[in-house]
Formats: sequence, C-alpha cells, structure tokens
Amino acid sequence: MAALKERNTAPFDVASPPGVASFEFAISPQFRTYFGDGHKGSCMGGGGSAAIRLAPQWQMVVDVSGCKLLGLEKNLSGNSLSYLAGARWTNRASARWRPHAELLVGGNKVTQERINPQLKQDLELIAEQAGGPTPPHSAYAQHWETNGFAIQAGSGVDVNLNSALSLRAVSFAYSHSWTNNLNGINYQTGVQVTSGLVLRMNLVAEADRLKIVPQPSK
Repeated sequence: MAALKERNTAPFDVASPPGVASFEFAISPQFRTYFGDGHKGSCMGGGGSAAIRLAPQWQMVVDVSGCKLLGLEKNLSGNSLSYLAGARWTNRASARWRPHAELLVGGNKVTQERINPQLKQDLELIAEQAGGPTPPHSAYAQHWETNGFAIQAGSGVDVNLNSALSLRAVSFAYSHSWTNNLNGINYQTGVQVTSGLVLRMNLVAEADRLKIVPQPSK
C-alpha cells in the first residue's frame, strides 16, 4: 500500500525574489481631478487591485475603482467606475522602499442622476391619498451614463512594513477615456492620487509546501 510523505522541495524554484510576492492585494482611497475643455469638479472614492507575479520584476494587475463626482449642481449626483488590467514593473530599491510603474487598459463608466424633489413629493402625496404604492424612483429621476475604452499609466512607491504588509505611500496616475460628455461636462482626462495598504502572499510556495505525494511502500 502506498504511503504518504510530505514533499519539502519543489521540482523548480517557486520562491519569490525579495520584495516581490507571488500575489498582492491592495486597497486604497483615491482622489481624482479632471482637466481639459469642458471639465468640472473632481472625484473621491477608493478601489482595490490584485497582482500576480509573472517574473521577478513583472506582475499582471487587475484594478477596479469607483468614486463619487464632486462639484455638481444641486439635485445632480454622479459616479465613475473604472475596470482595468495590465502590466506592472516593480523593483526593490532597498530593503524598505519598492518603486513601481504600470500601464493598464480597460473601461470607464460615468453616470449622472438628477432628482426632482418637488415631483417626488407630489407623486408621493398622490399615492398616499389614493392608497396606492410608493412611486418608483424612475418616476422623478433622470439618468445618464456613458461607457468607453480607457487607458491609465502611473507610478508610485511602497514602504515595506514586514514580510506580508506594505504601505502604498503614494501613487500617481494619468488616465484618459473615450467617453461622451454628460450634461456638457467632460470626464475624459484626469490625474489621480492614491495611497493605501498592500497585502503580499507567496501562494505558490505555500501551496507547494503543503503538497503530499504518494510514495511506494517497501
């Protein structure tokens, strides 16, 4: 009968080089400001990203973030959602500092909604008097949205706190999307600043350490 024996070594080197784990997950608040003809306001929110190591200095990144549009007129609100993927170069400049640069592509969706408070009040009063259901949101709100291809280039620096956790001290990014104007406002071009925490894990090495393989009995 075959016996089980823990395997302590892998058939190839899966250990991550110093400063670059096999997997990273980051959460970060963000602030974005827009520029260009017809731009207005800024956007504040946050997002998350996941990175898988492909080579000692290269990672594949997936980034999703969203923010609330600021500077809009009364009763008008809006949001921006970005969904991007691409490559990141990272290098360990020292035992503590780790700079990076990335190029991402994907999409950007921008929405706006205008509420008519007087119409909402009138419809709710009519429904109450008639004993009917509450009027739907769409009865007193207007909705606009635009969705287009987007590209983002950025760089930043992380500060290693320990083997599993880093502080993303600062990251700057330039983005451009091929979206349409919403109510005459241009949200195509912007610059964003982010900061946050990065969790690093060497998933391949950990999985390999836990593997067991059957050994023929003597």
